Formats: sequence, C-alpha cells, structure tokens
Amino acid sequence: MYRPSKDQIKAWLAAPGPVADLREEVRRSPTTPRLLDSIRREIPDRDAIPPLTYNLYRQFEHTGVRRHYEEPYFLKRATLTRAVLEFVTGDAPALDAIHDVAWSICEETTWVLPAHEEQGPDYWELDPPRVRTAPLGAHTMLTREPDSIDLFAAETGAALAETVYLVGDALVPEVRQRIRHEVERHIFKPYLAYARDHWWFKGALNWNGVCNGSIGLAFLRLENDRETLAEALELVLEGFEAYLATGFEADGGSIEGIGYWNYGMMYVITVAELLREISNGELDLLAQPRLRDIAAYPPGVALVPPNRFVNFGDATETLTLSAGVVNRLAERTGVAELRALFGELDGGAVASEAGAQMDRAAARKFGYNFYSKLPIVHRYAAWWDCTQPAPPLEPRDFFLPDTGLIKFVGRTGDGEPVVFVTKAGHNDGHHSHADIATFILNVAGDSLIPDPGRGLYSKEYFRQPRYENVFNNSYSHSVPRIGGQLQAPGPEFGGHRQFHGEIVEHGQRDAVKYAVVAFHKAYDIPALVDARRAFEFDAATGALTLTDEFTFSGSPLAIEEAFTTWHPVEADGATARITGEHAALELRIVEPAGAAFTVERLEEACRENMLDGVLARLAATLPAGATRFVLRVVPV
Repeated sequence: MYRPSKDQIKAWLAAPGPVADLREEVRRSPTTPRLLDSIRREIPDRDAIPPLTYNLYRQFEHTGVRRHYEEPYFLKRATLTRAVLEFVTGDAPALDAIHDVAWSICEETTWVLPAHEEQGPDYWELDPPRVRTAPLGAHTMLTREPDSIDLFAAETGAALAETVYLVGDALVPEVRQRIRHEVERHIFKPYLAYARDHWWFKGALNWNGVCNGSIGLAFLRLENDRETLAEALELVLEGFEAYLATGFEADGGSIEGIGYWNYGMMYVITVAELLREISNGELDLLAQPRLRDIAAYPPGVALVPPNRFVNFGDATETLTLSAGVVNRLAERTGVAELRALFGELDGGAVASEAGAQMDRAAARKFGYNFYSKLPIVHRYAAWWDCTQPAPPLEPRDFFLPDTGLIKFVGRTGDGEPVVFVTKAGHNDGHHSHADIATFILNVAGDSLIPDPGRGLYSKEYFRQPRYENVFNNSYSHSVPRIGGQLQAPGPEFGGHRQFHGEIVEHGQRDAVKYAVVAFHKAYDIPALVDARRAFEFDAATGALTLTDEFTFSGSPLAIEEAFTTWHPVEADGATARITGEHAALELRIVEPAGAAFTVERLEEACRENMLDGVLARLAATLPAGATRFVLRVVPV
C-alpha cells in the first residue's frame, strides 16, 4: 500500500480537493425515505434518552452479561442517528433531540464498553480474575482519565464528529464546543499519545479497521490544526496498511468471516473516499489490486443470496451487508457481484447487521447496534439507490487456498440448488472455532448440515475459558473426536497456528467435484500420524460421499464421528434422516460395518447461550481398531 509522508499529507490539507456534500447526497437519495421509515419503526421515540447508570455498567463485571448495558448504550447512539437524519432531511424540530442526545453522550464517564475495560494501551488482559480480589478503585475506566479506545468509543467519536459536520451552524455553540472537548479527551489525546501501544493498532482483525477508521473520520471532521491532523492521518494510514496486508489472507479471504469483513471495512471505505477527494485522487486506497481480492470475498462465500453466508467461526449465517459503503467498494473495485448481496431495505434487513457485534439474543430484538453507526447509516442512504433492482448472483464454485476454504455448487435431480463448503485453516484466530475439516451442506436454502454458529458473547467468551463453550470447541461441529479428545484451540486466539489443516487436493472428474483435507494437525495427539477427509460432491444430484482415513503410530485410538444440525433428525442404526423446511437428507454409513448413529440434543448448551432451537449431534462410534469411515449423504 502506498503510504504518503506527513509532509505530503500536509500539502494535500493545505490545498484540499473538493469534498462531496454528504448532506445533499442524503437529501437527494431515493433510499432516504425508506431508511427513515425503517429507523422510525425500530426507534419510535427520539426524545427518550435511556439512562446509563453505574450499576448497569458494573453488571458485566459481576455477572458477565453484556446486553444490560449495551442495549441502552446503542439505543442512545441510534437515537442520535435518527434525529440527525431527520434534521438533514428538513425536520427542524429534530434539533432539540440532537442537542439533548449529544449532550447526554458527552456526559458519559467513559465510552468504552464494560466488556472491553481491560483492553487499554500496552495490554490486553485475557485472563482477569473471575471475581476481583481487590475492590474496584482508582484505576478503572470509570475513575481515570481516558486512555483506552475500544471499537465503540471510536465509533462514538466518529458519530459525534459527523453530527457537527452534518448539522453545521444550526448546532448551538456550547454543544458544539462540548462535543469537541469530549472527542478530544476520549479519542484524540489517547490516540496521539498511545496509538501504537493499543493491541489493535496494527492488528490483523476488524478492530484495526473500525478503530483507526472511526478515529480518522473524527479527526477529518473536527481537527482544524493542520499539523495535528497530518500527524493523526499518518497514524491512521499506518494502521490501515497493516489491516489491508494482514487482516485478510493472501487470497483476500477473511478468517473472521463475513460479519467482521463487513464491520472492519465500513470505516476504511469511508475514510478512503474522503482522502481520495482531499488528495485530488493522488491517495486512492480502494484502487489497489489487493482491494479487488478483498471485495471478491462476500460473493464467494454467499450461500443463499442476498443475505445468507458461510458462517465458520463467530460469523453469522444471516447478514445484510452495509449497502452504502459496500456499493461504493463495488464501484471502486469493479466487483459488481457485491450489489447482489444488499437485499431489501426494511427494518428486519437493516437490523440484522447488528448480529455481527452483539449477543445473538439481543440482536434478534434490537437493530440499535447498526443504527448507532451514524456515519455509516448516512452513507447507507447517500451511496445506494435501493429502488434499483439487485443484479442476479450466479452460484459458482469458490476456492481460497490461503484462507483454506472451498465451496462447490450443484443441483439435486429436481433442480434445487445445493451448496457444499468445507474449511481447513487454523484454530488460532480471534474469532476462530476448533473446527478444521467441518463442512456445510445447504439444500434448497436449508443448511441441513450447518456450521452451528457462535455462542453468547459474555465475559468468558474472549478470554481463557472461551473453548469451554461447546459452540466454540469441536463438540458442536461436524468433525470426529479421536481418543476421546476434541480439536485443540490456538493459544490466546492468535499467533502460532500450530493446530491447523490443509486442503491438499481438489478438482473435478465429470460431474463429481472433490476436495481432500489433511486435518490431523488440528489435534494435540502425538499418536495421530495422519488424518484425511475426502469429499466427493456430485454436482448433478447434490449427493456427497465423505471418507475419513486415520493413521496411528501404535494401536488405533477410538474414533467417534459426529455431524450436527439445527433441524429435526431421526436415526435408525447405520442410517439417519435430517428434515428441513424445504428439503431433507438421508445419511448412510457405508463402512465400517457395525457403526450406528445415536442422537444427542444439546438443550442445556443452547439454553445457556440463549439460542433459538436445539442443536442435535448425530454421532457414530467406530468399532475398535477401525481407521476408515465412509458416509453417503443424499438429498431427498
């Protein structure tokens, strides 16, 4: 990535190019009225400001539950978004709500969520005590001067800065001054002082794009001193360089998944476009060839367009891409397929974007998280014409060798679409699960053998007990248990990649597409010398043959094969049937003789993770000494 010097940035700032008027773009957009209808349904009262109390903040510390504080936190910011959008479109009385909500946000002691309190400069506390042995005292986020910036503090700064820009001179001077003071205190000073000390500054994950991008936008909207602004933008571009180089694999894929791809890229695209305008096109981050590979990822991992995606790790299967910024990425990179993924604009579709960052249970009820992103919501309106029909997305095979993902498409004999996906990669990412060689089989829109998805985001979810959660470990995934052991997680979610797999072979013979995954290194089992999982997918019928072969250095260890589903399942000896809403699967153990299915329903785990439905685990223990397993799966 081309990264300009500070002097070059100062030269652009001294004679900036014309910047598009976002207000006028919002007013003229045919999307704006529909977006306003959607946000009003979700947030019916713009004059109600939810309180954020001390006890609400401390509930996470005491119970590990996030949503009690996060719901009103995001609702307040979403209310600001509604008021600003209404004011920009001519609703003058909305100004009173803007003043009140912006002032209330400025009154908050900290903008950092309780869940991120231990993630400040120079440290990321992965293993804090479950119960503090010392009382909360003089060095917490609520008592010290702001030094830490998390995702949502950064977004809060960007939202307030964009409010100043969009409302303009109508904002009363004392509110404008208060916003400037609090953004400087919570964001600008800590960033200029500690940027490189934050773990996310050059991180290979969505936090980098969100934090550096939000902060860059806030500086561009509020900072008047050219020297300071140039220094801040130099830091932002340093962070972006690391994000675009390492936050995605060499093939452009994201091991974090589609929701985090969407979230991380939002502010990168926003700031990249502002910098392109200011520099008269000399700094054009989205024109890099690398961006085209990154833009090709969402169409490649689409399961059922427009809003169903491959959801390995903490990703969600259902997601609506942020149409405005992603449409701009499509325009700038030429990846027109992205436009097929926007879907319909209504309250439910927009609200589903919340699922990438919130507890799944809360996301089902609240779209506040997406609407809280004021700069992104305004570009949703300004940069996308929702009245234009989405182009069709032709299903296609997709292979990411570095990410370790392969997708095959086919049809049943009756012409229903079938999508098969498997993964290799490693169990060591920030949002990874222990799931090497798991797979998804979607028939007629039903993920009959799915990735089970993520668990409840809680105090333990991103700390050392993470893999005690059944949805993060391999017990809930369609992979074997060997010698009673599950796959091994990566250390502290990043760094070593020693537990991994590899797609060692793939191709096509007539209508049969095949892939082979070597996955023995996903287990911490010295006696396991080799484990190969071969998939043969008949694109003409949708039938799948799975063959697992194991090699041990001594006597074979016990092997239990397992396949999970959210759909009703019945087992009868060596056969089983999974029945979905639109299709069904018949599973038959071809070998070894004597292996039979049992069904376990993970009711307690689903209840603890506040998930709808019950995940069923269809398991088969192989006879002693068996090292080969063949399964035939046929859509019916």
